[in-house]
Amino acid sequence: MSSTKQFIHLSGFVRKEHLLFCLAFFTSLLLAPSTTLAEHKQPEDICRVSSTEGLLSTTEQMIEQLILQIDRQKENTHENGELADNPNPTSFFSSIPNIRPIGGPITSSFGLRVHPVYHVPLFHTGIDFSVPEGTGVQSTGDGIVAFSGYDKGYGQKIIINHGYGYKTVYAHLSKSLVRQGQKVQRSEIIALSGNTGVSTGPHMHYEVHKNNVIVNPTAYFFDGAVTNKFITKQNAEPEEKDNNS
Repeated sequence: MSSTKQFIHLSGFVRKEHLLFCLAFFTSLLLAPSTTLAEHKQPEDICRVSSTEGLLSTTEQMIEQLILQIDRQKENTHENGELADNPNPTSFFSSIPNIRPIGGPITSSFGLRVHPVYHVPLFHTGIDFSVPEGTGVQSTGDGIVAFSGYDKGYGQKIIINHGYGYKTVYAHLSKSLVRQGQKVQRSEIIALSGNTGVSTGPHMHYEVHKNNVIVNPTAYFFDGAVTNKFITKQNAEPEEKDNNS
């Protein structure tokens, strides 16, 4: 009788050991399928595993591409926190940047020139007005302040989003009189001219952007001409966009 009980006990022990072994085996399959299955794969299994691995690889590449795309979009949005849009622009004709932002002669025109600091031919992305430091700078159209702060070679800078695809840039300022998100009107004094950033002397650098294309600001100065002159534009090479002195 005791031997029978002992046999039953041992039999139960064997079954328990068998279950533990099976559990450990299947766990190893889940944790390391590439190593355990490698010895037992049939041709169909190999195709199935390889297609799965290919799908995983493709998915990883897609995720990496999405991450890179998000990073590029973050870089394209102004790195200092520029507002993306003007949600409620005023009328089209009130928003067009069609006046001079400041008095004084234009000392550097829009287009290719020899950079006054780097002494190499570079595309000038705006126009420069020669004015004494502290001269009032006015907004050239109704809009909202998208950026107000310091930006590398531009020095103290203001960007106004006018809506309808228009933005204006005012650089090398000595002082900003507006804050980000503030609404401004045409002819409103928004800053004082200066000599900040990469600059050879007191002046004010001014740019007009239309649908993210840098255009010639002088084409927008109102002189009684018809509004189709506002389509004048010219692209700058990517490596030349810092040519703003």
